[in-house]
Amino acid sequence: MKLLIVSDTHGDVRALRRAVDREQDAAAVIFLGDGLRDAETLQDERPALRLYTVRGNCDLAVSAPPFALAPFGGVLFFYTHGHLYSVKSGLTELAGAAAQRDAQAALFGHTHRPALEEQNGVLLFNPGALSTLSGEGHYGIAMVQDGTVAFEHRKL
Repeated sequence: MKLLIVSDTHGDVRALRRAVDREQDAAAVIFLGDGLRDAETLQDERPALRLYTVRGNCDLAVSAPPFALAPFGGVLFFYTHGHLYSVKSGLTELAGAAAQRDAQAALFGHTHRPALEEQNGVLLFNPGALSTLSGEGHYGIAMVQDGTVAFEHRKL
């Protein structure tokens, strides 16, 4: 199962459309905040799209949760924007929050930088910022099969 992971579109709905079009075989899209209106626009345009969202620090007056859990292919994902877990100062707090919920992977944004590391048995993945308004757009792919996950960073 393929998942498209995106974050930080910051009003660049065109970049979001491009990533979804490029990865049409993705079973779902996980949007990690800061541009939630872009995700809502895309959902309105493509109602069949399986879209999972959380809000970021720039998503004001929205009702999306700040974090969520979702199982895919035998892997439990904890996903959040990251600002509530001080990810700009390190990933220990995020890894702990995921581990407390028995998640094997934690997805986050906020730093605008692609990242992949493991802490205490939790894979921590940041796709980078998708917005192309101030540089290259980045997104991520998760390939999930039989209780394992492999992550990949891609550029628009």
